Amino acid sequence: MNTKKELNNLSIRKTMNTVEINKSIMELNYRKEKLQNEVDDIQSQIYFLANLRESQRMTEDDNDERSLFDQMFGGTD
Repeated sequence: MNTKKELNNLSIRKTMNTVEINKSIMELNYRKEKLQNEVDDIQSQIYFLANLRESQRMTEDDNDERSLFDQMFGGTD
């Protein structure tokens, strides 16, 4: 994505009238909202994966503790 090129496509110039300025502002706000939604989706995926990782760590820790207990006291085999 070439931001400079996209901004040039909005035809931002010093001689813009109020309607053109408002249109460009609306377009930029729309793009900003769209990008923010994408960031939010990515952040949500990161949180999900971090929680999954933590859950797996807890499961691994529980298994390690059982193994140590089994080794120390003979287990239930």
